[in-house]
Amino acid sequence: MKFKKPTLKTSRRMKKVKGRGTKPEKIFASLLRKNGIKYQGQPKLFGKPDFRVKDTKVLIFCDSSFWHGRRRKEITGEAFRINRSFWTEKLLYNKNKDKRVSRILRLRGWTVVRFWDDEILKHPVQVLKKLKKYVKTSK
Repeated sequence: MKFKKPTLKTSRRMKKVKGRGTKPEKIFASLLRKNGIKYQGQPKLFGKPDFRVKDTKVLIFCDSSFWHGRRRKEITGEAFRINRSFWTEKLLYNKNKDKRVSRILRLRGWTVVRFWDDEILKHPVQVLKKLKKYVKTSK
């Protein structure tokens, strides 16, 4: 998919966004360590998962609500005043790519678990419960 070129101001802002080592990822890693769940961070696997739970076939993605198109107003472009079509297209592309990556990893035998950044930040106990179910069934 080809995107229209963003403005120079937007490009500069986007370059500052981190893809690894984000706050939700750091909190998630801490949650895993505190609960004795052994993991590998940033495993070199298709789709670039954030974590792999050791001794299982569980991969974890910590997705940003914004960049992965969680909210309707971002996907429909209502959240953007400038370059609306670029952002709508980009976020739809990201969302579809996530679905494609998950499907391919599942076909390869992996269990794919995706958590939203706000889930990790606001409800870590529920996130941990959900993860433990997947880890238990994957062993």
